[in-house]
Amino acid sequence: MDEREFRACGRKKRYDTRVDAKKAAERSSRRKDAPKIFVYECPYCGGWHLTHRRPAR
Repeated sequence: MDEREFRACGRKKRYDTRVDAKKAAERSSRRKDAPKIFVYECPYCGGWHLTHRRPAR
């Protein structure tokens, strides 16, 4: 695993589907003063992760 892959994927929770990741993002966003959470498909593991950054389209 190279450094970019580790930073992008290695430390993050992996969701098997976009739906599972969206549900987790919605739960996290309900917290008081929580930032908006986005989901993205990981190019390294093929799973889905959460991020605070708006993914590029």
